Amino acid sequence: MVILRFIRSIVLMLIMIVLLGGCQNVNKSENENLMQEAKNLAIQYFKDEYGLDVEITDQEKLAEYISPQITMKGYVKDKPEESFNISVDYEDKKTTNFVMSPELEKTIRAKGIDPFAKKDTGK
Repeated sequence: MVILRFIRSIVLMLIMIVLLGGCQNVNKSENENLMQEAKNLAIQYFKDEYGLDVEITDQEKLAEYISPQITMKGYVKDKPEESFNISVDYEDKKTTNFVMSPELEKTIRAKGIDPFAKKDTGK
């Protein structure tokens, strides 16, 4: 009887380990999808707003209890001195917290765009 309980306990623990291990793969896959989507949104933002092709060099997903954001670092292709940091809210699918190097600011201003001008959101 004791041996049977011991075997049941071991089987139950193995089943839980397998199930929880599978959940981690789902979360990892979901995070990878969020990261790729955020990266694509940031790249598209720079194309649409400033006509720039950029490379994302680093990404970090903030803990969900802090904010639904992925922060990124990058630079204009072939111009690493024109760097930036930007966040993407993966729930709203919007870019936020855009910070740029002085070199990138000069490039954007040379295109006749004020990077600090408030956008009319129509609200």
